[in-house]
Amino acid sequence: MRGIFVRLVMVLMALFLVTACDDERSEEGALAVGLTDAASGDFQAVYVTIGEVQVHRGGEENGEWLVIASPGRTYNLLELVNGVIERLGVAPLATGSYTQMRLIIGDEADGGTNILDQRHPYANYLIDSQGECHRLSVPSGDRTGIKLVHGFEIVKDLTTDLVLDFDVDRSVVRAGNSGNWMLKPTVKVVDTVENAIVSGMVADQMDGVLPCARVSAQVFDQDTDQVTVITSTLSDATGEYLMYLEPGPYTITAYMEGYDPACVDLDTEVGGDYEASFVLSPADMQAITCNVVLPQGVQDGCVTVRFILTSPCDENRLIELKSLNVSETGAYEVPLPSGTYRVLATDGTKTLPVQSIATGSPVTLDFTIR
Repeated sequence: MRGIFVRLVMVLMALFLVTACDDERSEEGALAVGLTDAASGDFQAVYVTIGEVQVHRGGEENGEWLVIASPGRTYNLLELVNGVIERLGVAPLATGSYTQMRLIIGDEADGGTNILDQRHPYANYLIDSQGECHRLSVPSGDRTGIKLVHGFEIVKDLTTDLVLDFDVDRSVVRAGNSGNWMLKPTVKVVDTVENAIVSGMVADQMDGVLPCARVSAQVFDQDTDQVTVITSTLSDATGEYLMYLEPGPYTITAYMEGYDPACVDLDTEVGGDYEASFVLSPADMQAITCNVVLPQGVQDGCVTVRFILTSPCDENRLIELKSLNVSETGAYEVPLPSGTYRVLATDGTKTLPVQSIATGSPVTLDFTIR
């Protein structure tokens, strides 16, 4: 019922926007853009200021970027989970094909308050588990806009509804022991019309609900032996979660620190409404210490370390349990259920050989070796 209600609200909004269009705009449709989050359980809040959203029309290689939304607002991404979509704006557009979008990250907060009932200290920042605020610096290359290559069509007298899915886990980068943090936005564009809805509950073996469990939709390619996390969310205070997914086969995986992961294989179709609930078992937690070595003098760099293990659903498949983003040389301790993991590390241009590491052991990830 929850999925049906969400879909009905979106349809009614689209109908309202279409009927509100002026009859004189006979060759126009509309684009509605929303914001949601593939969430992280590592922080109390992650605030990002969205300055503008722009689009680029197909066939116009040197054409101008069109501003379709200027919210100028500071959003807590961790409030935009479980199907919650914050509307960024709606704009009329000429009919035709559009090939790209661009997200402009703002550098001035909107003057509002955060979850600590304090005025925003920065435009982009996080609040850690101890309630401390840490500024998120934005690399110089991203200040001019984050290009999102996603084609869409504007149809006469209809509204195209797109959602920017902001992945906090992959966007927030730790900088060793310096106390610095960086924002390297990882955003994908989702077409809500083509979505299926997957929802359910995460609980423990005593039937107690588990809030803040990370539920992700993953795809494993047996030909390349690669795992891709399509999207993720967090269970709410009642243990419930909800995700939008494009049609296709997925491994829906639930994990929370202190528990072993659980999963289910699911094949979704357009407009489908699916239920997938999980009961997690307590795990023997250990850690892998990642000794990351980066070249000196590198600015705006980011290394992503992924921890992959055999799927509990199928021993012939793999899942990603956790990922870590770092930007400075240092030792990073990652707690994990005891076992052996494939550790994958990349800086975007160089990928280190995969290492098989058991918990309780260190691993060296040296990006200075040619």
